[in-house]
Amino acid sequence: MSLETTRDTAAMQVRPLNKNNPEPLYRQLYSRLAEQIISGEIKAGERIPPERELADYLNVSRITARQAIDALVESGMVYREQGRGTFVAEPKMRGVIGFTSFSEEMIARGMQPSSIVITQELVTVGERLQRALKIGPEEQALHLVRVRLANGKPVALQASYLPQRLCPGLENEPIGSQSLYSILREKYYINPTWTEAEVEAVQASAEEAHELQIDKNDPVLVIKGITFTESFEVVESVRTVYRSKGLAIYLGRQRISSFAR
Repeated sequence: MSLETTRDTAAMQVRPLNKNNPEPLYRQLYSRLAEQIISGEIKAGERIPPERELADYLNVSRITARQAIDALVESGMVYREQGRGTFVAEPKMRGVIGFTSFSEEMIARGMQPSSIVITQELVTVGERLQRALKIGPEEQALHLVRVRLANGKPVALQASYLPQRLCPGLENEPIGSQSLYSILREKYYINPTWTEAEVEAVQASAEEAHELQIDKNDPVLVIKGITFTESFEVVESVRTVYRSKGLAIYLGRQRISSFAR
Protein backbone atom coordinates (compact mmCIF):
# COMPACT_ATOMS: atom_id res chain seq x y z
CA MET A 1 0.00 0.00 0.00
CA SER A 2 1.50 3.30 -1.03
CA LEU A 3 1.89 6.02 1.53
CA GLU A 4 0.08 9.20 0.42
CA THR A 5 2.69 11.89 0.03
CA THR A 6 3.03 15.47 -1.12
CA ARG A 7 4.54 16.14 -4.56
CA ASP A 8 8.15 16.33 -3.38
CA THR A 9 7.92 13.50 -0.84
CA ALA A 10 9.24 10.05 -1.78
CA ALA A 11 6.41 7.58 -2.44
CA MET A 12 7.21 4.45 -0.46
CA GLN A 13 6.02 1.00 0.44
CA VAL A 14 6.33 0.73 4.21
CA ARG A 15 5.75 -2.75 5.57
CA PRO A 16 3.59 -2.91 8.72
CA LEU A 17 5.44 -3.00 12.03
CA ASN A 18 5.20 -6.05 14.27
CA LYS A 19 3.89 -4.94 17.66
CA ASN A 20 4.52 -8.42 19.09
CA ASN A 21 8.20 -8.23 18.25
CA PRO A 22 10.42 -7.43 21.28
CA GLU A 23 12.42 -5.04 19.10
CA PRO A 24 11.20 -1.47 19.79
CA LEU A 25 8.81 -0.09 17.17
CA TYR A 26 11.06 2.87 16.37
CA ARG A 27 13.94 0.49 15.58
CA GLN A 28 11.65 -1.51 13.29
CA LEU A 29 10.61 1.67 11.50
CA TYR A 30 14.23 2.81 11.29
CA SER A 31 15.15 -0.52 9.66
CA ARG A 32 12.28 -0.26 7.15
CA LEU A 33 13.29 3.24 6.08
CA ALA A 34 17.03 2.42 6.07
CA GLU A 35 16.35 -0.58 3.84
CA GLN A 36 14.55 1.61 1.31
CA ILE A 37 17.28 4.24 1.36
CA ILE A 38 20.17 1.78 0.97
CA SER A 39 18.39 -0.18 -1.77
CA GLY A 40 17.78 3.06 -3.69
CA GLU A 41 13.99 2.85 -3.49
CA ILE A 42 14.14 6.29 -1.86
CA LYS A 43 16.78 8.29 -3.70
CA ALA A 44 19.19 10.95 -2.51
CA GLY A 45 17.50 14.34 -2.32
CA GLU A 46 13.98 12.96 -1.91
CA ARG A 47 11.93 14.01 1.08
CA ILE A 48 10.72 11.34 3.48
CA PRO A 49 7.24 11.66 4.99
CA PRO A 50 6.86 13.81 8.11
CA GLU A 51 6.43 12.24 11.54
CA ARG A 52 2.67 12.78 11.59
CA GLU A 53 2.18 11.03 8.23
CA LEU A 54 4.30 8.05 9.24
CA ALA A 55 2.61 7.79 12.63
CA ASP A 56 -0.90 7.92 11.15
CA TYR A 57 -0.12 5.45 8.37
CA LEU A 58 1.55 2.87 10.64
CA ASN A 59 -0.72 3.46 13.64
CA VAL A 60 2.11 4.35 15.99
CA SER A 61 2.81 7.39 18.14
CA ARG A 62 4.52 10.48 16.77
CA ILE A 63 7.25 9.87 19.37
CA THR A 64 7.97 6.51 17.74
CA ALA A 65 8.15 8.11 14.29
CA ARG A 66 10.36 10.92 15.63
CA GLN A 67 12.78 8.44 17.26
CA ALA A 68 13.10 6.51 13.98
CA ILE A 69 13.85 9.68 12.01
CA ASP A 70 16.27 10.87 14.70
CA ALA A 71 18.14 7.56 14.33
CA LEU A 72 18.33 8.05 10.55
CA VAL A 73 19.70 11.56 11.07
CA GLU A 74 22.27 10.25 13.54
CA SER A 75 23.37 7.57 11.06
CA GLY A 76 23.88 10.22 8.37
CA MET A 77 21.34 8.70 5.98
CA VAL A 78 19.01 11.72 6.13
CA TYR A 79 19.26 15.38 7.07
CA ARG A 80 16.74 18.00 8.19
CA GLU A 81 16.15 21.39 6.59
CA GLN A 82 14.34 23.93 8.74
CA GLY A 83 10.85 24.56 7.40
CA ARG A 84 11.20 22.10 4.50
CA GLY A 85 11.41 18.63 5.95
CA THR A 86 13.76 15.65 6.11
CA PHE A 87 15.68 14.56 3.02
CA VAL A 88 17.77 11.55 2.01
CA ALA A 89 21.48 12.36 2.06
CA GLU A 90 23.89 11.50 -0.73
CA PRO A 91 25.26 8.01 -0.07
CA LYS A 92 28.64 8.01 1.63
CA MET A 93 30.10 4.63 0.69
CA ARG A 94 27.29 2.12 0.98
CA GLY A 95 28.21 -1.35 -0.18
CA VAL A 96 31.54 -0.23 -1.62
CA ILE A 97 34.25 -2.84 -1.90
CA GLY A 98 37.02 -1.81 0.48
CA PHE A 99 34.84 -1.62 3.57
CA THR A 100 33.81 -5.23 4.13
CA SER A 101 36.05 -8.28 4.45
CA PHE A 102 39.71 -7.34 4.91
CA SER A 103 40.80 -10.95 4.32
CA GLU A 104 38.88 -11.25 1.05
CA GLU A 105 40.25 -7.92 -0.16
CA MET A 106 43.86 -8.89 0.55
CA ILE A 107 43.47 -12.25 -1.17
CA ALA A 108 41.96 -10.47 -4.19
CA ARG A 109 45.08 -8.27 -4.30
CA GLY A 110 47.36 -11.28 -4.23
CA MET A 111 48.40 -10.76 -0.59
CA GLN A 112 48.30 -13.13 2.35
CA PRO A 113 46.05 -11.78 5.14
CA SER A 114 46.56 -12.52 8.82
CA SER A 115 45.82 -10.90 12.17
CA ILE A 116 47.28 -10.34 15.60
CA VAL A 117 44.46 -10.39 18.15
CA ILE A 118 44.90 -7.79 20.90
CA THR A 119 41.46 -8.02 22.52
CA GLN A 120 38.75 -10.67 22.21
CA GLU A 121 36.26 -10.47 25.07
CA LEU A 122 32.64 -9.90 26.01
CA VAL A 123 31.93 -6.42 27.36
CA THR A 124 29.07 -4.17 28.38
CA VAL A 125 28.91 -1.11 26.13
CA GLY A 126 27.58 2.42 26.58
CA GLU A 127 24.38 3.91 25.23
CA ARG A 128 25.85 5.06 21.91
CA LEU A 129 27.03 1.56 21.00
CA GLN A 130 23.81 0.03 22.32
CA ARG A 131 21.90 2.16 19.84
CA ALA A 132 24.31 1.36 17.02
CA LEU A 133 24.19 -2.39 17.68
CA LYS A 134 20.46 -2.45 18.52
CA ILE A 135 21.05 -4.14 21.86
CA GLY A 136 19.66 -3.49 25.32
CA PRO A 137 21.66 -2.34 28.36
CA GLU A 138 21.60 -5.87 29.77
CA GLU A 139 23.11 -7.41 26.64
CA GLN A 140 26.80 -7.85 25.99
CA ALA A 141 28.90 -7.33 22.88
CA LEU A 142 32.05 -9.02 21.65
CA HIS A 143 34.90 -6.51 21.62
CA LEU A 144 37.49 -7.55 19.06
CA VAL A 145 40.68 -5.58 18.42
CA ARG A 146 43.13 -6.82 15.79
CA VAL A 147 46.18 -5.67 13.92
CA ARG A 148 45.50 -6.62 10.30
CA LEU A 149 48.52 -7.82 8.34
CA ALA A 150 49.17 -8.19 4.62
CA ASN A 151 52.13 -10.44 3.76
CA GLY A 152 53.17 -10.20 7.40
CA LYS A 153 53.27 -6.39 7.52
CA PRO A 154 50.82 -4.30 9.59
CA VAL A 155 48.31 -2.51 7.42
CA ALA A 156 45.45 -1.61 9.74
CA LEU A 157 44.32 -1.50 13.36
CA GLN A 158 40.70 -2.64 13.60
CA ALA A 159 38.33 -2.47 16.57
CA SER A 160 34.95 -4.17 16.26
CA TYR A 161 31.86 -4.67 18.42
CA LEU A 162 29.39 -7.44 17.59
CA PRO A 163 26.11 -8.29 19.40
CA GLN A 164 26.86 -11.34 21.53
CA ARG A 165 23.39 -12.83 20.94
CA LEU A 166 24.13 -13.15 17.21
CA CYS A 167 27.34 -15.12 17.67
CA PRO A 168 27.48 -16.88 21.06
CA GLY A 169 30.87 -18.45 21.69
CA LEU A 170 32.68 -16.29 19.14
CA GLU A 171 34.86 -14.97 21.97
CA ASN A 172 36.50 -18.42 22.03
CA GLU A 173 37.12 -18.82 18.30
CA PRO A 174 40.71 -18.62 16.96
CA ILE A 175 39.99 -15.48 14.94
CA GLY A 176 43.64 -14.59 14.41
CA SER A 177 44.05 -17.32 11.81
CA GLN A 178 40.63 -16.98 10.15
CA SER A 179 38.41 -14.45 8.40
CA LEU A 180 35.80 -13.11 10.83
CA TYR A 181 33.19 -12.90 8.08
CA SER A 182 33.89 -16.48 7.02
CA ILE A 183 33.26 -17.62 10.59
CA LEU A 184 30.02 -15.63 10.73
CA ARG A 185 28.81 -17.15 7.47
CA GLU A 186 29.87 -20.74 8.06
CA LYS A 187 29.20 -21.17 11.78
CA TYR A 188 26.45 -18.67 12.55
CA TYR A 189 24.77 -18.40 9.12
CA ILE A 190 25.15 -14.63 9.25
CA ASN A 191 25.93 -13.01 5.92
CA PRO A 192 27.34 -9.44 6.17
CA THR A 193 25.95 -7.66 3.13
CA TRP A 194 25.68 -3.88 3.55
CA THR A 195 28.07 -1.34 4.98
CA GLU A 196 27.40 2.25 6.02
CA ALA A 197 30.84 3.84 6.23
CA GLU A 198 32.48 7.20 6.70
CA VAL A 199 36.11 8.11 6.15
CA GLU A 200 38.31 10.62 7.94
CA ALA A 201 41.99 11.53 7.62
CA VAL A 202 43.63 12.08 11.02
CA GLN A 203 46.98 11.82 12.78
CA ALA A 204 47.97 8.56 14.39
CA SER A 205 47.73 8.30 18.17
CA ALA A 206 50.61 6.82 20.14
CA GLU A 207 48.84 3.44 20.39
CA GLU A 208 47.95 3.38 16.70
CA ALA A 209 51.49 4.35 15.71
CA HIS A 210 52.94 1.57 17.89
CA GLU A 211 50.69 -1.15 16.45
CA LEU A 212 51.09 0.01 12.84
CA GLN A 213 54.85 0.58 13.17
CA ILE A 214 54.68 4.21 12.13
CA ASP A 215 55.50 7.49 13.86
CA LYS A 216 53.06 9.22 16.18
CA ASN A 217 51.09 11.91 14.32
CA ASP A 218 51.77 10.29 10.97
CA PRO A 219 48.68 10.61 8.72
CA VAL A 220 46.27 7.68 8.82
CA LEU A 221 42.91 6.98 7.26
CA VAL A 222 40.09 6.08 9.67
CA ILE A 223 37.03 4.23 8.37
CA LYS A 224 34.09 3.90 10.75
CA GLY A 225 31.11 1.81 9.76
CA ILE A 226 28.10 -0.29 10.61
CA THR A 227 27.68 -3.62 8.84
CA PHE A 228 24.26 -5.16 8.19
CA THR A 229 22.84 -8.44 6.93
CA GLU A 230 20.66 -8.52 3.80
CA SER A 231 17.63 -7.93 6.06
CA PHE A 232 19.41 -4.99 7.76
CA GLU A 233 20.13 -6.67 11.08
CA VAL A 234 23.21 -5.05 12.59
CA VAL A 235 26.24 -7.35 12.54
CA GLU A 236 29.08 -5.09 13.59
CA SER A 237 30.21 -1.61 14.53
CA VAL A 238 33.79 -1.25 13.36
CA ARG A 239 36.56 1.35 13.32
CA THR A 240 39.58 0.65 11.13
CA VAL A 241 42.76 2.75 11.08
CA TYR A 242 44.79 2.29 7.89
CA ARG A 243 48.40 3.27 7.33
CA SER A 244 48.64 6.05 4.77
CA LYS A 245 51.54 4.37 2.97
CA GLY A 246 51.71 1.02 1.29
CA LEU A 247 48.03 0.37 0.66
CA ALA A 248 45.60 2.08 -1.70
CA ILE A 249 41.90 1.83 -0.87
CA TYR A 250 39.58 1.49 -3.84
CA LEU A 251 36.38 3.51 -3.39
CA GLY A 252 34.68 2.38 -6.55
CA ARG A 253 32.83 4.54 -9.04
CA GLN A 254 31.10 7.46 -7.32
CA ARG A 255 28.60 9.86 -8.84
CA ILE A 256 29.88 13.47 -8.94
CA SER A 257 27.51 16.12 -7.68
CA SER A 258 26.46 18.75 -10.22
CA PHE A 259 27.89 21.33 -7.82
CA ALA A 260 31.36 19.76 -7.85
CA ARG A 261 32.92 21.69 -10.71
